[in-house]
Amino acid sequence: MRRRDFLKLSSAAIAAGGLFSKFGDSSAEANQTAPTDAHSFYVSPQGDDLHPGTAAQPLATIAAAQQLARKAMRGGGPIRVWLQAGTYYLESPLTFGEEDSGVPDSSIIYAAGPGQEVTISGGQPVSCNWKPYKDGIMRTVVPAGLDFSQLFVNGRRQIRARYPNYDPSQPGKSGYLQAAGPIPADSKSPYPDPDADMTFSGEAPRGIRFDPGTFSGKKWTKPEEAEIHIFQEAYWGDLQWKVRAVDRQTNSIWFAEGGQQIGAKWDKNPAVVGKRSRFFIENVFEELDSPGEWFLDKDNHFLYYYPPPGMSLQTALIEVPHLEHVIHFAGTQAAPVQHVVVQGVRFAHTLSTYMSRYDVPSLSDWSIHRGGAIFAEGTRNCGIQDCWFDAVGGNAVFVNNYNREFSVTGCKFTETGDSAICFVGDLEKTNGTQRAFPYACRASNNLIHDCGFYGKQIAGVYISRAKRITAAHNLIYNMPRAAICIGDSTWGGHIIEFNHTHDTVRETSDHGPFNAWGRDRAWSLAQSHGPYTRDRSLDAWDVLVDAMEPVLVRNNLFDEKSGWGLDLDDGASNYKIYNNISIGGVSMKWREGAYREVYNNIWYKSKAAPCFHVGNNDNHDRYYNNITVMDPGSTAWPAGWPWWPQMIYSVIAPPAIGPWFEEIDRNCFYSTEGEFQAVVDQLRSKDGKRNPRRYNLAEWQELGFDRNSVFADPLFIDPQGGDFRVRPESPALKLGFKNFAMGQWGLTGDFPERWRSPHST
Repeated sequence: MRRRDFLKLSSAAIAAGGLFSKFGDSSAEANQTAPTDAHSFYVSPQGDDLHPGTAAQPLATIAAAQQLARKAMRGGGPIRVWLQAGTYYLESPLTFGEEDSGVPDSSIIYAAGPGQEVTISGGQPVSCNWKPYKDGIMRTVVPAGLDFSQLFVNGRRQIRARYPNYDPSQPGKSGYLQAAGPIPADSKSPYPDPDADMTFSGEAPRGIRFDPGTFSGKKWTKPEEAEIHIFQEAYWGDLQWKVRAVDRQTNSIWFAEGGQQIGAKWDKNPAVVGKRSRFFIENVFEELDSPGEWFLDKDNHFLYYYPPPGMSLQTALIEVPHLEHVIHFAGTQAAPVQHVVVQGVRFAHTLSTYMSRYDVPSLSDWSIHRGGAIFAEGTRNCGIQDCWFDAVGGNAVFVNNYNREFSVTGCKFTETGDSAICFVGDLEKTNGTQRAFPYACRASNNLIHDCGFYGKQIAGVYISRAKRITAAHNLIYNMPRAAICIGDSTWGGHIIEFNHTHDTVRETSDHGPFNAWGRDRAWSLAQSHGPYTRDRSLDAWDVLVDAMEPVLVRNNLFDEKSGWGLDLDDGASNYKIYNNISIGGVSMKWREGAYREVYNNIWYKSKAAPCFHVGNNDNHDRYYNNITVMDPGSTAWPAGWPWWPQMIYSVIAPPAIGPWFEEIDRNCFYSTEGEFQAVVDQLRSKDGKRNPRRYNLAEWQELGFDRNSVFADPLFIDPQGGDFRVRPESPALKLGFKNFAMGQWGLTGDFPERWRSPHST
């Protein structure tokens, strides 16, 4: 099997499963059998809540079954609520409290019946009487008061009328306009803001200028109903605002409320937009001109829709969201929800949340909305198994503050509005005996792809202010930003292992499929980003106060076209990184921090060797026994960067390059072109100018680095076929590199069969 065929297993042929060993959790569907015990309750969309809840006489609502389950729990024994096939439209979230708890070895399980296709919906069907409007557009009357930002037709999310038209051919690029710059700071706003005097550092821009040559020429009668989606200028992510006005005299778009989707507390202006920013504007009736687009006229109670060719609207199922949370675990640290499991369900039709409240849980530049289709707080030993989160409007699963051993296993996440799985605590609420953070939780054996429909600074698995979180055997691809992100070094102990990622970082920049920060108490903004001065402390301080336990990143496969393979950004500390394979992109970014041990990894077809970029003195870092094979022509490279094999160092001041590392040695370097060259870049020299100096291997070794390293072919067995073990005569083995198992990344053999198709129903 050649490498290109091997890697196709991740998206097109994962059903084969033959290359994947059976690690992790077993599938829930293998454990489901026809229930016969007295503590089983049945629910059906055709049932009746006056029924006793038997298989022959099922209930109509899950809430009614929940009440019977609470009563039955008093008698002990396992309890199952079996959902028969169909869609359950909830009027309010299904909320679990302490009174819904099971006991060890006897969880309360809410599950789709064996072989049943079940959807729990945060929306409602809309009865439509479609009439022709004009130009292929259809119109129907909808109930007064109906308001939504997502429309689903026959189960698929449709596109709100927008300019330019939706074009997913080049994610993050096609279907966007280029801004002409921000509205100048000295431009007087014609739209008084009663809070304009409440200035603060990092406040949002007031708007942008546009190029009239590319902007829509149509007159918008209600521009104040429009929303702009625009990338931050450095492409960390995107932001959304309501539009206050479009001024065609000055070619300006003035922003109303919004802009909370990015928020680094350390940055003077993280939400800056400018000439590099791309944007589109939606919810504009006059731009309803493409099949699949829709517009809701709330004032006159009309829904407009431009059906694709061949669609029969008279028989189409029309659904719209009205809930953000479908399931809410609502316990507390003192009274947690315990041993409640949800299995085998498709979740759909939840509200988009990009205009909701966001907060910044740590000093990374990630801003998050604390919400999701499933929102869990105050749990112990609860879980979500074998479920599909289909185009939910915001985050799919949000595990918030106090949670112990919450697990998300065997699930599929597609086209989520924001992140798939979030484990996020609250440092400000963690004091005394309060432990407002997820602990010993798990996201394993999940298929996560094509997420971030609205938010672009998102992740497949996001971890912040948490401890001992495991992300294992997940297959994550087609993401706008990271596959897995750790927002800070508080409090460590995480295990990131056997994950397979590809085609991430498709719409953003300056990070990788694995992204991490450590802007905790030991981190210094001046040291990290400021100019060099000798009166600043430059040592690593005591980072282990917050980074209490090492984070293990091991046995992962990162197969990427661009970005960093692994990104240890500002201050990320206390990591052990080994037995990983990173293909393509730029192998690894290693910024200031401490106690990082990186060994026995393979960087293949990389644009450069790991970049040690801005470091702490005496940081206790070690980099050894790694293999780097560079292929300068394999992937795109930023303009102006050298193409040759290199180690890039950004030094504090010449000639001192350290003392940074305890060890950089016994590494094997090779390239399809050129020879070894190390680049020392005086990025933070006193004059602020970059003055790179290049060293060959001998010169580099004279500086004290890689004295026992070699520039030689590592002799992989079959890299094109996915076998990166080295042959017995490999020079890497002589340096101490050790072969490790191949093919165990990603989904295991017991991932639910029905979710293996990219568009399961």
